[in-house]
Amino acid sequence: MRDCLNITLLMSEYKYIKMNKARNILMLVIAAFILSCCSKDIESYPKQPVPDWFIESPELLPNSFTAIISIPDNLNVYASENDKVAAFINDRCRGIGNLVTSDENDKRVYYLTIRSEDNESGIIRFKYYNSRLSYLYQAKQTIPFETDGTYGTYDTPVILEMEHLLN
Repeated sequence: MRDCLNITLLMSEYKYIKMNKARNILMLVIAAFILSCCSKDIESYPKQPVPDWFIESPELLPNSFTAIISIPDNLNVYASENDKVAAFINDRCRGIGNLVTSDENDKRVYYLTIRSEDNESGIIRFKYYNSRLSYLYQAKQTIPFETDGTYGTYDTPVILEMEHLLN
C-alpha cells in the first residue's frame, strides 16, 4: 500500500512539474509574441546617401531671402550636428542652412540665406537630411521667394512639417 501511495505521489509530482514546465514555455512564447509586435518609435524607410547640396554660381544670384526654421520635435530627437537643411527654387539649391544651437533650452534653429536671380519669382521648398537615420525629408509647406523677405525669427522659427522622400 505504501508503494502504491509513493507511486501516486511521484506521479502527482511529475504531473505538477510537467504542467509548470508547459506553463513556463507558454509564458515565454506569449512574451516573445508581444515583444515582436511592439512597434518602433519611427517608421523604417530605405536609407539615403548624404546629399551633395551646393549653390551654383552664388555670385550670379544677387537677390536674397532669409529663412529661420526649425525641424519638428519628432525628428529633432534624432538630430545631430551632421544634419543638413537646404532651400530649393525650381529644384535648384539656392540656400544651405547653418545650425544654431542653444545649450540653455536645447533649441536647434537653422538660418538660411536663399538666393535668386534678378526678375526670378519662384516657390521655395525646404529639404532636410537626418544623418543619424540617413533619411531625406521635404517640407510640406512652400513659400514664394520675395527679395529681402524674411520667414521666421530666432525666437519664433517656422517649424517645418516634414514628409519622407523616397528618392
